This record gives sequence, structure tokens and C-alpha cells, in this order.
Amino acid sequence: MDKRVRIIDANFNRTREGLRVIEDGIRFYLENEEIFKKIKDFRHKFIKEVIKNFPIIFLHKTRESSYDVGKNYDVKEKENIKRIIEKNCLRVEEGLRAIEEYSKCIDGKISSIFHDLRFEFYNLEKQITTLISRKKILLPFVYAIINLEDNKNIFSITEEIIKGKVDIIQLRYKGENIKYFLDIAKKLKKVIPDEIIYIINDRVDICEIVDADGVHLGDRDISGEDARKVIPDKIIGVSTNSLEEVLKYKGKDIDYLAIGAIYPSPTKKERKVVGTTIIKDIKKKINIPLVAIGGINKDNVKEVIKNGADGVALISAIEKAKNKEEYLKQIKKKVKKEWMKINKKTKIKNNK
Repeated sequence: MDKRVRIIDANFNRTREGLRVIEDGIRFYLENEEIFKKIKDFRHKFIKEVIKNFPIIFLHKTRESSYDVGKNYDVKEKENIKRIIEKNCLRVEEGLRAIEEYSKCIDGKISSIFHDLRFEFYNLEKQITTLISRKKILLPFVYAIINLEDNKNIFSITEEIIKGKVDIIQLRYKGENIKYFLDIAKKLKKVIPDEIIYIINDRVDICEIVDADGVHLGDRDISGEDARKVIPDKIIGVSTNSLEEVLKYKGKDIDYLAIGAIYPSPTKKERKVVGTTIIKDIKKKINIPLVAIGGINKDNVKEVIKNGADGVALISAIEKAKNKEEYLKQIKKKVKKEWMKINKKTKIKNNK
């Protein structure tokens, strides 16, 4: 038995298994299509290189699992999914390094292949760990947008919105006093509890400075791809108003899409009204959380969710509500009930 090859075999298993654990975590828990494809492609590339240089029968002939001194070493600790992914990233790095080093005993040229793969994975690991550190948007959700204007006190409305148990709060400002925007954004960061996702509209720089949870980008802002270079660990949402626009984001590292205006909007009167049927069309084409926006209130929210939205964004409906806390609680109750009903039906249908 060639013990050098036995070490290669053990680390082939360790690395391949670690990659699969990471891949499944990204696919089923983090649900990020772009990084899922990258890790899957890397796993296939790694397996191909090992088998090309060390045929399977060559590896398996050296395997002695029943005599392995490490087989009884098993750590039984409770872990969360993010920690499991992080630990398996380290496991992959260790496996790649071991194959690189011990393959030198067989052929130095083979070693250089796994050297390059190890450094390729370092870059991939950076993308994975920044994805893990992002807050996850839990479905369904209610998204409150606070419309900031110059010299406007928004803290009383913010307090009511927080009491309404919304899932996401966005600070939106269309004025020109960016210092004022930044000052208010900093103050809101101290007020909004950690369990509520805090989003900054338009400005990636302000999002980064105040350490908000993410940014929302319109069609005149920088692209999601450019924003991701600056804030790899933050949520990025984008506005869309057509199926053609939506398809541009298929497979991209975007955390949610905002579609609208679903109904005529008092906030954006110039925005084209797209209706609710577009939501169904989008859900058939792309698997990214979808938030509907524009003219949504407690009277039409069920119809929006029924057509496939994962969440609803509210601006004017909140501003008009006399009891904002109670109004938002009613909205959230309707959203959750309708979303659960629709997705339960979808799950049953898919299982047939």
C-alpha cells in the first residue's frame, strides 16, 4: 500500500465533501444562484483534476477505512448553518494544501495544479464569507419606506413603524443636502433594532458609512454589480418595472427585486402602473425575493400577495394611517396569512 496515495485519497474525500456541504448551504439556505454556480463549478473542476492525475482505482486500492486511527474522532456539537459553511471552507483549504504538499512526493507538476486551485478557492471563500455575513431576508416581509424631506422630523413616525413590527425599513431622500441625509441616517441606525433590516435608498457610500444592512438602487443609480464591489457583505435591492428588466438580474448577486408601480402611486406619479399579473410572470422566471411597491394598502395587499409577491413596500399608506402601529400589524397579519396559503399550495403542487 502506498501511504502517500492514501493521504491523497483522504484529502480528496475531505475536500470534495467540504465543497458539497458549502454548495448545499448556499443553494438551499442562502439561496444565492451566482455563488452556488461558482462553488459547483469549482467542485467539478477539483474532482476532474484529482481523477485525471490519480485514477479512482489507484486511490481506492490504498484505502483502509476500517484501520483509520481517526475514524472514531467525531465532534458532536450543535452548530448553526453559517458556522457550518465557514468551518467547511477551512476544511477545503486544508484538504487542498495537503494534496498539494503530498503530491510533491509523487510528481511536482501535479502539486502546482492544486497550488493554483487553493488560491482560486481563497478568492471564492471571500465571496462566500461576505455572503454569510449579510442579513437574510425572511419571507414573507413588510417593507416600510420613510420618505425624508429637508427639515422634517421623522423620528416619531419611525418609532411607530418599529412598534408595528415591520421587517425592513428604508430611509429614502431625494433632496440635495447629502450631509443632512447622512446625519439622519446615522441617527436612525441607533434607533432601529437589529432584528429589523435597515436599508439606505440610492447611496452606497452612506450605507457603508453608517453600517446599514443594505442599499436600494434605482435605474439611475450605479449598477448592482458595481455596488457589490463596494459592499460585498450588504443587502442589495433594485427597482424594476418590466419583465425584461427583471431578467437582467437572473443569476446575479441581488438580494431582492422591487416591482412597481403595482397601483397608481401618490409618491411616484410618473411611474408606469404595471398591475398585479406581472408578478406571476416574474415568479415563473426568476427565484429572487420579490417586493411589490406602489399604491399598496390594507385593502389590496391580499391581492398582491396572492399573485406571488414575497413582500410589500409601503410609503403613502403609512403616512396617511392615523394609528401607524396598528395599521402595520394588520398589514403584516394579512401578508403572512396569504403568503403561507399560497406557498403551501405551491409546495403541494410541486411535490405531486
